[in-house]
Amino acid sequence: MSSYDPGASGIVATRRTPLRASLAYLLVLIIVVAAVFAAWYRTSYNVWPGQGADTRVHWCGRNYQQNGSPQTWRQVTAGTSYPVRAVAEYPPLGLTRQELFVPIVPHAHLASCATVVYLRATPAKYLPYSLLGGP
Repeated sequence: MSSYDPGASGIVATRRTPLRASLAYLLVLIIVVAAVFAAWYRTSYNVWPGQGADTRVHWCGRNYQQNGSPQTWRQVTAGTSYPVRAVAEYPPLGLTRQELFVPIVPHAHLASCATVVYLRATPAKYLPYSLLGGP
């Protein structure tokens, strides 16, 4: 006696089709979310995820443009009366990140941003970035 049931194979095929469709929709959703995130990141940080810093950096909700040649730590700290501190690694999702240094105004309002920030280019050199659009 044969145990073959032609109706059973049709049920199995019917169950697989919605599963495949669901997986396809999930894959499309993941791709769309990744593309939207990459576009947002590019708009916010001026580089694609995985890239290093460019001629612009984004900090404190503002954009800064590279301005000038590399400076020593002495030159960086001489240019401000406020303490210069490392605040982040930039860009956040870069494969190679650099420390971002900012003059911190003591007791300043949280929304106040520096007009110049610095990225550490080498252990002894810092690249200055000036605020775009004015203070």
